[in-house]
Amino acid sequence: MENIFGIGLHLAQAYYQPFNILSPRCLKVYWPANIQSVTFVYGRSHTAGIGGGLVAGGNEWELNAPSTNPTTPPSPGREAAKNGTGEGKTRRRLTPDERSRLIEALRAGVEKGYGYMRIWRMLRESGIIVSGKTVQYWYYRRYPEKVRRRGGYLPRELRIRLYEKVLELRRAGLGYWRIRRRIEELYGVVLSPSVIVYWCLGVHTPYNGIRIPTIDHLEPSPELAYVIGVVSGDGWTYKTRSGEYEVGARVKDRDFIEEFSRCSGRVLGIEPPKPIPVVDGQFKVRVQSKVLYQLLQKPIDIKRIKPFIGHCEDCMRSFLRGFFDGEGSVNKNGVILCYNTDTKLLEYVQRLLNRLGIETTGPRICTRRGTPFLNKKLGKIYKRRKDLYCIYVKMKDRLRFYRLIGFTIQRKQQRLQEHLKRRGLLDTPPNQTLPQPSPPPPTSHNNEKSVERVESFARCCRRGFRR
Repeated sequence: MENIFGIGLHLAQAYYQPFNILSPRCLKVYWPANIQSVTFVYGRSHTAGIGGGLVAGGNEWELNAPSTNPTTPPSPGREAAKNGTGEGKTRRRLTPDERSRLIEALRAGVEKGYGYMRIWRMLRESGIIVSGKTVQYWYYRRYPEKVRRRGGYLPRELRIRLYEKVLELRRAGLGYWRIRRRIEELYGVVLSPSVIVYWCLGVHTPYNGIRIPTIDHLEPSPELAYVIGVVSGDGWTYKTRSGEYEVGARVKDRDFIEEFSRCSGRVLGIEPPKPIPVVDGQFKVRVQSKVLYQLLQKPIDIKRIKPFIGHCEDCMRSFLRGFFDGEGSVNKNGVILCYNTDTKLLEYVQRLLNRLGIETTGPRICTRRGTPFLNKKLGKIYKRRKDLYCIYVKMKDRLRFYRLIGFTIQRKQQRLQEHLKRRGLLDTPPNQTLPQPSPPPPTSHNNEKSVERVESFARCCRRGFRR
């Protein structure tokens, strides 16, 4: 026998084809056809992928060169599996007797509450040589309820409160284990020490991957109130199959959708999304936000949106402007109507209008359920699935509505403005660039004349009744 390095040198000098050691578990030797056998000593007794025949004897391996081009022989594991010795790392099929004994051992082990590793040790002690992977496969196949599934996360609101408390206790000088015990005393939640460490080091936070974590973190603003008003009317909320939450609107007026896009971007702290043209001449804008989805999921929960609308007068005006942009209408005679199928929402809108000094009537039913209507663009006839209700802004408060609320949609705003001009109630239009309407102007000469006419008409009526 020669040393392995001697063989490499001998082959390199004689045939200029030195062998290559690819890895500690792979030895590859190239030899010409006239070498019939080589015997060497290798430090580890493990199988290597070497062309030709292989005879293993302790630490001495003998390589017999093949007569033709060398190919990889079957490994000893496969040979042992063919011989039925059960040795080697290759997979083999269980015999019917082994399978039945395995199933019986699984049944007995599960009744005693054993895991698959303990059942595997029992099988080896009884003389059945199977791998742990095989026992695990049959264990979970026959008893799928034993599969350990990851538990659900704690609610994000609770995790955020825990996170803030952990940081507060850490700043106070408490150690990780003392923080863990303190959190358990206060909230009844046992946190993992690794979670506390990651939170304190800033590796992970409950705020990761979300712009606004909860509804409680939403700040009331005119922009948020406008988004609420639009989604309450023409908007929609949707949860995709992949678990994404979308909020959006689809309208035909570009100025309307641009204002909705601006307010949505301002609320979420992102760039305003670009309006997407749709085939039928409409525009669509959608944003992804779980918080807005939870806040505006239909049917609208009045109690949930009240804090953001009743925060101030500007928020009330913005909400009403967004709602009337989507659900309101103005005809040539200046009649202002607002439609919706939710009577509770319309009653809430009425209360807000009354707080601003604008009187309304209704809600009364306009179209009953099951009434057919024609879609002129598609040329199809549909039936209404719900009763449609409307509220009516009284004539005497149209000017006040125009001054305090108005419309973002210019065609509606111009129609109302022309009607007020014909009646002599409007001299100068309000500044539409401001997010809130301007206060009402002082009474003009024409307005005084109209008031005098109304008062004289009322006096004549009273005289007639007295007669």
